[in-house]
Amino acid sequence: MDNMAVGIGKKEERDSYEIKSNLVENINKLSSTDFKYLEDQMNMLVHKSVHEEETIDDKNVEKDFITFLIRLYY
Repeated sequence: MDNMAVGIGKKEERDSYEIKSNLVENINKLSSTDFKYLEDQMNMLVHKSVHEEETIDDKNVEKDFITFLIRLYY
C-alpha cells in the first residue's frame, strides 16, 4: 500500500500519507466480500513476486483488480 500511495501521490501531486490514509479509510468501508477479494489478489501478487520472482506490473495483474484498486482510491 505504501508504494501505491507514493505512486498516486506523485501523479496527483499530493502527500503520500494523505493518500494512504484515504486508502485505509476506504478499505475499512469494504464489504466482507470485497475485502476478501482484495486480500486474495494481494496474496497472489505477493506469491508471484516472492516465490516465482515475477515482476508485478500492469501486464500480469488482472484488469478487474486494477479497476478495483482505482475505485478504492477515488
